[in-house]
Amino acid sequence: MDHGSSPTKICKSVVDEDIISNLPEALRDKILCCLPIKEAVGTCLLSRTWRYTWASMTELMFRRADFASGNDSADDDRRFLKFTDMFLFLHNGPILKFCLNTVANEMVSTGGYLYRWMLMLSRNKIKEIQLQTSIRDSYKPIQYKYSFNKAQGAKN
Repeated sequence: MDHGSSPTKICKSVVDEDIISNLPEALRDKILCCLPIKEAVGTCLLSRTWRYTWASMTELMFRRADFASGNDSADDDRRFLKFTDMFLFLHNGPILKFCLNTVANEMVSTGGYLYRWMLMLSRNKIKEIQLQTSIRDSYKPIQYKYSFNKAQGAKN
């Protein structure tokens, strides 16, 4: 007595089909933007298609609280800063929104991380930057000099 496909065959056909890797790139980006940044990077283990998807996320939210171990605050600061620095260094493509929520003092020191990150962001078509920190007096806003090429069709 044959009642169609066996449960084993049905399960195997569902497992063989990689539905998540066939999602449109824009949808994958939206999914990653909803995850905490560390978990978004962890999606590289899902499949070959997802391996480097995190590196082209368009909206980035780095929260120092996501790196709290409860043991050593200075060590947590170093891990957070190193992770953020490496993420931005390896990022490929435009970054439309960048959010940073931290209390790390070394981030805003002269020649510190924030200066380097702003430079990286300025080269990635940034549209929005949100900085949330408890440090107010020790930070002076970054000053950039912008140069623009002449518009096409402009007369000399």
